Amino acid sequence: MWKKIRKVLKWLLILLVAIILLGIIVNLICKLLAKSKLQDAYGQAVTVDGKSMRVDIRGNGEGPVIILLSGFGCASPVLELEPLSAALSQDYLVVTVEPFGYGLSDGTDKDRTIENIVSELHSCVETLGYEEYYLMGHSIGGLYSLYWANQYPQEVIGYIGIDPSVPGMNDEQPFPISVSAINKLSGYLTKVMNVVGLNRLLSAGHPEKAIYADTSYPYTQQELEVFRILSLDNAYNSTVINEINHLDVNVETARGMRFPDHVSVLEFVSSSNCDLMSSWEQLHHDVLPENGRGEVIRLEGSHYLHFEYLDQIVEYAKDWVK
Repeated sequence: MWKKIRKVLKWLLILLVAIILLGIIVNLICKLLAKSKLQDAYGQAVTVDGKSMRVDIRGNGEGPVIILLSGFGCASPVLELEPLSAALSQDYLVVTVEPFGYGLSDGTDKDRTIENIVSELHSCVETLGYEEYYLMGHSIGGLYSLYWANQYPQEVIGYIGIDPSVPGMNDEQPFPISVSAINKLSGYLTKVMNVVGLNRLLSAGHPEKAIYADTSYPYTQQELEVFRILSLDNAYNSTVINEINHLDVNVETARGMRFPDHVSVLEFVSSSNCDLMSSWEQLHHDVLPENGRGEVIRLEGSHYLHFEYLDQIVEYAKDWVK
């Protein structure tokens, strides 16, 4: 009896391995065939450290400049933040920058320390010729904005954060394992599902199932397909995984930092994170300029407030960006 059971389990295991290998091969072929669809799909390339960094520029060239930074692991910062950049571009010049490893930007072997990431992003903005600007960052983009403002205070006029990461956020652990460990597990799981072709299969004919975006925005079918391809083929690449491994160190590097006194700061925090971590809202007050030129607004929603409160965020921004 047990001999028969072992034999059945053996063949089931062989079948499972064969299915996984077939999925990997088919997924690799689909990835190669889809590569041509990404060629200059959006934005323009800027050379930074000998590599290509993708930016999207839109809006009123006479208005103040806003630099948009996405959250960690975003498959396409330009496409995810397009609803926000489109709304802001009615009054401002909006520049969405994709860090190395994100969207259509090249990957890099350079460690993803906060020093390297911010230096590269700043070089991109400097190459574009912007000498004064506002920073607007979601999630980890907020932590990089804080470090950026302290490294280049003569350039940063103001900052708007969308449930941004902040120093000290790892001090309170609401889960049995750390938030960093959860990010790593999520990243590796997504990577595995992409490599074996499962996510590609689940999203076939329905690109919106493979992306995380504000689906109420009228994306074109081409944009949805490009977003899908990037989510399936580029998400959690080696550059982004390196960033995960430096997350705790990067948060610690910014410990004790506040925005410079001349920088006007507006931060939106989500009720979901405030409920999860009792210190979340206070940590955002702790990084405001010491002269009181800052405000923290709590909104009833998830971490992706720019999906849920787009109009309100844009209206608030108009009071801060002059």
